[in-house]
Amino acid sequence: MIRVENMSKSFGRAKVLDDVSLVCDWGKVYGLVGDNGSGKTTLFRCLTGMASYEGMIRKGEWVTVGYLPADNFFYPLVTGYEYIEFCLRAYGKKVNRKQIDYLNTKMFRLPLGRYASEYSTGMQKKLGFMAVCLQGPDLYILDEPFNGIDLKGCIQMKQLIRNLKAQWKTVIVSSHRLDALHEVCDTIYYLREGKLLKRFACGSVKKSNGLFCTKKRKRECFSPQITRIEKNGNSFE
Repeated sequence: MIRVENMSKSFGRAKVLDDVSLVCDWGKVYGLVGDNGSGKTTLFRCLTGMASYEGMIRKGEWVTVGYLPADNFFYPLVTGYEYIEFCLRAYGKKVNRKQIDYLNTKMFRLPLGRYASEYSTGMQKKLGFMAVCLQGPDLYILDEPFNGIDLKGCIQMKQLIRNLKAQWKTVIVSSHRLDALHEVCDTIYYLREGKLLKRFACGSVKKSNGLFCTKKRKRECFSPQITRIEKNGNSFE
């Protein structure tokens, strides 16, 4: 179990996180939704140890964390293989080409011999995700993994998250794709202006204090400040 207690974070006078507390159990998938600037990425950076904070994070001493940022950077002349090997060495992990090929064949199916900068957005997301998976963390933190990918890539990403859950891993994922979160998450947290306003079990609660979550695919999770819903492809804005 991972427990965050009274986490706060400020940049100068601007308070980005305000007394955030949450609990994550093993083998569960947690969603994090909120407007741009609500503090989602800052919360993730605090959870990974990339940013300082006030408060407490309680987890086992040997719990490892893997982080997939919203935007990965790929050097122009680095292949998929070389990118993965670089990430593994940076985390002190041994490079095993057979293990890389096995995982790629079974789950990702990427052209690892090609330059990563030539990949589509969806392929680059999968490459970054694959590098995180090969590190073998206990907790996966995924920042906007559905952003910028097509329907096929979204389906594949959701299946990868389900596979992690089946391995008893804990996943925390942020997204504006409420439909995608609703399909893979056990619980969704709603963050607004740095405050965690609501926690609800996805698919089980239809309405609670103005926050909706239904089992119907076309009616997802809506917060009170949303005044208009427009369909954009397979998601709603």
